[in-house]
Amino acid sequence: MRFAWHVHHEILVESLTEPIRNRRLFIKEHKHPSEIATRLRLLRAVRGKLPSEYIEASKAYQEAYKACEEASKAYQEAYKASQEAYKASQEAYKAYQEAYKAYLPEIEALHRLECKNCPWDGHTIFP
Repeated sequence: MRFAWHVHHEILVESLTEPIRNRRLFIKEHKHPSEIATRLRLLRAVRGKLPSEYIEASKAYQEAYKACEEASKAYQEAYKASQEAYKASQEAYKAYQEAYKAYLPEIEALHRLECKNCPWDGHTIFP
């Protein structure tokens, strides 16, 4: 695990999640021109030895963050599938309603044969 100073302007030191050159390119392309020189001058790899507890905590954080990203991706995929399933259920419900309406006379005739003395009035069994 590699660490660098000033990867982000509000954090003193942090582990690198990608090569430092990628961060330099990002700074050149996306940061305000008045900030670029300072950011590039201060962004540098840590050469000395950081406390081992800090390194272990950083590793744990990176693992937890990756798990969170994976869960988020799975959630987004599940949400998309849920939305597609919901749309399909709405279409199926519409078809169900149309079929019920189209075949209601036939359904009601069968009901009269099978449910003698039923109080069903077309809307409820409690007229």
